[in-house]
Amino acid sequence: MPVDGSGPRRLAEDGSGPRPAGDVPGRRFADDGPAAAPDQAPPVIAARLDAGPEPREAIDPASLTTEMEAISDDVKKRREVDHTLARFSAVHDELAEQERLRKERRQKLMPWKAEHDEDATEYASPVDDPHDDGPRRGGRTAKHSKIVRAVKVVALTAAVLVFVSTGLGWGAMFYIDSKFTEIDALNTNSAAVHEAEKQLGDENFLIVGSDTRAGAKPQDGVGDPNSEDTAGARSDVLMLAHIPADRKRMVVVSVPRDLLIKRPKCERWNPDTGEYTGETLEAEEDVKANEPYAIGGPKCVSAFMTELTGLEINHFISVDFNGFKGMVDAIGTVPVCVPRPMDDDELGVIFDKAGKFEVNGDKALDYVRARKVDGEVLGDYDRVTRQQKFLSSLLRKALSSEILLNPGKLNAFLNAFAASTVGQNIGVNDMLTLAQSLQSLEAGRVTFVTVPHKTSEGPTKSNDDNLELLKEEETRALFQAIIDGTPLPEETPDTTATDPNQAAQGATQTSTPPAGPKQGKVIDHKGLKVQVRNGDPDNDGASRRTTLALRELGYDVVIPGDAPPAEKTVILYGIGAEDAAATLLSSVPGATLQFQANMGGSVQLLIGPGWDEEVRAPQPAGTDPGKTAPPEDLDVVNAGKDPCA
Repeated sequence: MPVDGSGPRRLAEDGSGPRPAGDVPGRRFADDGPAAAPDQAPPVIAARLDAGPEPREAIDPASLTTEMEAISDDVKKRREVDHTLARFSAVHDELAEQERLRKERRQKLMPWKAEHDEDATEYASPVDDPHDDGPRRGGRTAKHSKIVRAVKVVALTAAVLVFVSTGLGWGAMFYIDSKFTEIDALNTNSAAVHEAEKQLGDENFLIVGSDTRAGAKPQDGVGDPNSEDTAGARSDVLMLAHIPADRKRMVVVSVPRDLLIKRPKCERWNPDTGEYTGETLEAEEDVKANEPYAIGGPKCVSAFMTELTGLEINHFISVDFNGFKGMVDAIGTVPVCVPRPMDDDELGVIFDKAGKFEVNGDKALDYVRARKVDGEVLGDYDRVTRQQKFLSSLLRKALSSEILLNPGKLNAFLNAFAASTVGQNIGVNDMLTLAQSLQSLEAGRVTFVTVPHKTSEGPTKSNDDNLELLKEEETRALFQAIIDGTPLPEETPDTTATDPNQAAQGATQTSTPPAGPKQGKVIDHKGLKVQVRNGDPDNDGASRRTTLALRELGYDVVIPGDAPPAEKTVILYGIGAEDAAATLLSSVPGATLQFQANMGGSVQLLIGPGWDEEVRAPQPAGTDPGKTAPPEDLDVVNAGKDPCA
């Protein structure tokens, strides 16, 4: 475009013609300096206007062009060059505008960083330092330096606070840990542990509520520690808490103190000194369940409970009367519900009317200790039920946000627990980790159950009144169900399971069916058609004996006989026979399920070498195969149910 209105300007064809002042080769317009206002000419052009128009004789005619001249190839080339330069100029203007907007956004986000600071530090040329080998970067402004110093001070202060708080936290943990009394209580690598491979990752806590009065003061109200009737220490409360590896449930099994049991061989223990004497006590039958702790201490009761349950006990906790009271008082009060006035022959009136009460440590201790309450005809069993209900309320309170999120109450609870507790593997860090893993556990997934027992009349050397006898078969079934993870009565179903049909195939099963067939469920076995074939040539008559046993249970055995030698005992089944195979597996636990497509809807028991020939009644319909069902008449207290509801 012309700058003086006299006509268009152009470059010479060889690029050697005159250019506007400030222009450089390859650029259409100069871009140095700020843009001129609309009503003001750029500085270079303004200078030319002040100097007047260029003399005509100074203008090279070859640099002029006009729209009227003939459009030759040279003209076309010149116009293409002009258009290209115009596009470059437009792109440059667009980039400059984007850079301006970027600087505005940067200044809004970091107002302390002025535009000239940015230019000085990012775009200014480095200044050579005569005392330095390399270039020196631009410096910060005073305002920027103050902000940087403030940020450093804040960061340093935060780091110090984190360090101090962490140190105090570890110090508190070490302090509480130091208050625990460690004692040798566990029996490792016990041969009584059943199916240890299934218990990997499980946590089993043996909890003993000791009735020792050692160190008690008269105002504690727990009895005279020097009295012959109350001297020593017995397991007034005996419980085992099982927490599986997935932390999705909790089962607490109570053992009545008057239950007759077989005490294992133990070393005598002195409860006054808390030490073992070295004297060996031979095993004895028909003794009360509180005797192993009284004469053999923690190791003896641990050995007894391992033999009774088959569980690998890896934590031992013994809490005395004062410790129990202190824990209750530390968290405030615990709600209990009594259906009628509670008057004990030894402790007196505990509650003068029925209702729901918030009890402190003293009242809670009377509530769980009372054994001769008017109107309770089952004696020790009624007391165990009260203990389970109270502990369910205490558990809900202890694991609530009211305690876990209150440092004062949590610290008081831990201190009370530690001050009156002896045990093994009960450090604060382990307990807090376990509590954290149980925070999402629903109360309905916590079940309190009493070991199966029956009351029989007749005195013995251990009991002058009625006898509390252990139901051995039901007890084995209960703890096997706990090991297998079988749900107990009233237990809330696990809603986090991804596949409710996924279940173990039994203790001896080493393989699972392919992905094609689904997992079966136990159905009604009456009239269920199954085949029995003997693939063990060294076990003559196995097919006949097994056929008779299954028919007695109600199965319809078809095609019994011998078969070619088999590697192991399996239950063969095809598509559509999953439920029938699962049902047969519940009656023949020594077998392994094996899918075989050509079996169709048939089910066949193929006997292999080493089979124990165990045939039993199938589980109730709808249960998972391979898992032991708990006893039907089990007495449970579910922590999710309000005892006053």
